[in-house]
Amino acid sequence: MKKLLAILLSVMMAASLAVPAFADGPDGPAPVDGGAGYFVNGEAAPVYTPGEAIPISAFLPEATNDAVLGIIGGADGPTSIITSGPIDFSGLDIPSLDDIDWDNYFDEVLEQNLKERRDEMKKALGGVPGQVGVMVNGEYIKFPDAAPEVTNEGSVMAPVRALVEAMGGEVKVDGDKVACTVGDVTMTFEMHDANVDVERQNPGDGEFKTEWVTMPIAAYVKNGRTYVPVRFTAQTLGYDVGWDNAYQTAILLDRDALAAEIDKSFTILNKVQANKSAGMEEGKNYLADVKENLTLNLFDTLNGSKTYKADLTGKQIFNTDAASASLSLKLSDNALSDLEKVFTDLYGADFEEYAGLFHTVMDGLEDMEIILTRDGSVWFRAAALDELAGEDNVWLAADLGADWGQLAFAQAGDTTIGKVLTQSMPCVSVTEWSSAMEMVEALNTLYGDDKFTTSGGASTLTIDLDSLMGLYEGMGLDADDIETVKSAFKEYKITMKVDSKGATDMTCVMETAAQTGVPGMKITMDVKQSAGNVAMNMNCHIANLGEMKLEAAQTQKATADKPLSEPPGGSTIVDVDNGAELLNP
Repeated sequence: MKKLLAILLSVMMAASLAVPAFADGPDGPAPVDGGAGYFVNGEAAPVYTPGEAIPISAFLPEATNDAVLGIIGGADGPTSIITSGPIDFSGLDIPSLDDIDWDNYFDEVLEQNLKERRDEMKKALGGVPGQVGVMVNGEYIKFPDAAPEVTNEGSVMAPVRALVEAMGGEVKVDGDKVACTVGDVTMTFEMHDANVDVERQNPGDGEFKTEWVTMPIAAYVKNGRTYVPVRFTAQTLGYDVGWDNAYQTAILLDRDALAAEIDKSFTILNKVQANKSAGMEEGKNYLADVKENLTLNLFDTLNGSKTYKADLTGKQIFNTDAASASLSLKLSDNALSDLEKVFTDLYGADFEEYAGLFHTVMDGLEDMEIILTRDGSVWFRAAALDELAGEDNVWLAADLGADWGQLAFAQAGDTTIGKVLTQSMPCVSVTEWSSAMEMVEALNTLYGDDKFTTSGGASTLTIDLDSLMGLYEGMGLDADDIETVKSAFKEYKITMKVDSKGATDMTCVMETAAQTGVPGMKITMDVKQSAGNVAMNMNCHIANLGEMKLEAAQTQKATADKPLSEPPGGSTIVDVDNGAELLNP
């Protein structure tokens, strides 16, 4: 790539320096005998007609007094390769075109460009291009006098003190014995010995528990520094660990610590989060009733407007360990018939084969159940599944994982903004990590504590069009793009009022101007939330097309009923990965 750039740069420099050499006359170099050829400095330039091969020497001459100055020619006439000198190419390493591996050339150029971009990002994030890196909670560790390295076995090794201190811990050395402590975990080992003594404090009773584990590679000393395996050390001390091969970077993540750091900027929003539901107590059950009504009105001045309706009702019983809900979605008769017409128009006679299945699924939406447990197990049942399988009480089963299960059943006050954001943060990609942190920053730009005005225990936030444009500016959009986005809005305003307990009243209005091929639109919304009770009204009006109205309400209270923690006995359980078998029983 550097060779190609050198060639192009030389040609461009030569062309810029050659302009005076063309001035044989007031209007440029004189044609040869009135034809298409040219004199340069009194000598005729070589002429090549269309289709005639041009020798490489015309572009890359060996003689220093024969340097390329430019190409002159018309669309319908012959082309003149104009050369003059002197320009010295002797210092350039110019390859012959025959020496280029054209089968791999463009892949190599692309990879080189990607590498340069990765190096730029790595440097911007604090890493060292060309060096194995270790990132802790989004920041590269600085290794001032000893860099990490990869062993022949593929393990990333790093100086233990810099590694552990970057994780918020401390290292104590006593002769050949090294003790590393992060939080309530201490790992102790001796130099050149793979055996490790790990001591953890039980958060329940405060008692310490000790276990022996083995490092994949024993610690060793190099250039006066003690090296340990990064993955083993970080995981033992409580971190999630990933590896980004493109950036040659080990990614370490302490979700709890990072969540706590993020939450420092969102104390007001976390009060809202804590107030989203009534505080759950161990051993108690709760009932939530949900009702949603959707009305869609499609304008038609010729044939008459049509109004469609959809009603969703649900009951959820839950406690700190499990939740079960029954749901029913009912569509108006004209919505069902017109939806069937849409599929008929799309698939024609082919749809007749699936018309029965269509009605089975639509009818099944009126009778659905779902069960979720704290360990992440989930089951789903609908009347349609019974009809498709030809059996009763068929449930689809899936495993969401313990992390999502714990998050779903965390106390409302514990499900903070930081925990929600860090739960989905990647641990295997530098670029995805960077994007996740940009999301945190964007949220802080709009909803951070410093954006609220607090008086008398109540906090008020207003996000207007200028606030939104400020967010776009922070994302790197240039002034012209920002002005284009801004011109698309006629109105934009969100107002949020939060009382001292986290009860919230929020209003929103957004109106866009009509654009080429896109009609104008106006959305208004009002939401009131307090201790698990929610009321929302939203209206969306699209000029000349239609209007949608949504009304939703949820109430929550204690109940003596208990939720299901698994499907009833005698049910047929089908793993979700094998659910397609239901369609072909």
